[in-house]
Amino acid sequence: MEWLQTKWHKMKWRGKLMKCFKDGGIVKTVKHGSHRNEYYPTIHNIDIDLKKKNYRFVFTLKNGMNPELVLNNTWLFKQTFGENIELSGKYKRFILSVYSKGMPTKVNYDFKKIEPCMEKALVPIVTGYDNQNVLNVLDLKKLHHIMLTGSTGAGKSSLFRSMICSLIFNKTPEEIQFIMSDLKNSEFGMFRNIPHVKCIHMEQKPLLAELRAVETEMKHRSKLLDQYDVEHVSELEEKLPIIMIVIDEVFLLTDNDKIMKILTNISCLGRSASIHLILAMQRSAAKELGGQLLNNMNGRISGKQSNEVNAKIAGLKSSKDITIAGRMALSINGEERFIQVPFLDKKEAKKLLEPYKIELVPDENNDIEVAVEPLENLIAPDIAQLPTIGGIRK
Repeated sequence: MEWLQTKWHKMKWRGKLMKCFKDGGIVKTVKHGSHRNEYYPTIHNIDIDLKKKNYRFVFTLKNGMNPELVLNNTWLFKQTFGENIELSGKYKRFILSVYSKGMPTKVNYDFKKIEPCMEKALVPIVTGYDNQNVLNVLDLKKLHHIMLTGSTGAGKSSLFRSMICSLIFNKTPEEIQFIMSDLKNSEFGMFRNIPHVKCIHMEQKPLLAELRAVETEMKHRSKLLDQYDVEHVSELEEKLPIIMIVIDEVFLLTDNDKIMKILTNISCLGRSASIHLILAMQRSAAKELGGQLLNNMNGRISGKQSNEVNAKIAGLKSSKDITIAGRMALSINGEERFIQVPFLDKKEAKKLLEPYKIELVPDENNDIEVAVEPLENLIAPDIAQLPTIGGIRK
């Protein structure tokens, strides 16, 4: 009988997990005179999928137990359950997922498969496929901002392309506008002439002017939220575009205090105004980026890090264990899991973007040509100018 088989499997796998706790010294010892009592983590639940042969354990630590006893013994869980595991948790409650099959080592970008997964999110950010072959799509309305890190060749460029292209294919220029910066002048050229992309800056001075305009717009939107007593601009009758600030190698801007201050302000206040940051650098050190800005980047993705120190700085310890191209560690509010990023090379991305391109319009006040209206045309209207219904402005 299936229920009996399930019960037997649960007993078997509970025993394996308890053995891990004992072998790894994941225990709290309390002395009572000459007696010693040992308290192991409490296993609350074991879910089993017999068809797929996947297992999920939920356990909690006793108060006073160091969570590093669990986090530092990932190797032991892999020895016991195999390579295809995920361990999430920070302080007390942990979830250990065991999969019979690992995630694919390569997934080609296919927007037809991606688009249905984006429907439920207001600001959908495509990341990658997990161990259950499910595409992880983050909603920046809830998550706020993203920090992308990883050493050279870790897959950041492919992830950037799939994130941005998916948003362009999913939304109209009236729904989203990108402000991009690439001081290395190597990554964002393919997005020129796209109406969704307001500008691509390769110098600090024009970028600073752009960010000042965004900061002004953010304050204006905040006043609208207060005026109409709503929590997010999506609740306003006047539909305002998402403003997405995408910066590659943000480390090259850390010598500009004015730019970094604005980015920090946006990281604090931008979410409710639908103004979001996607920042990338090889590693995200607080002393380089600014502690407050780094703390506000609560969605973090990292490809392979060269060593344990860089992985710790990036905020994703598991990134040091990555060995597969396109494999990245994803952390949502401190809980980590692995994903396989859809592979989208530059040549294919250019081909997909070609139908979206329009004729360039020179802009003497910018460091490149732009293809859309200036930001002022996207700014929310003055509250006093909005139409009223029954004496209440809508």
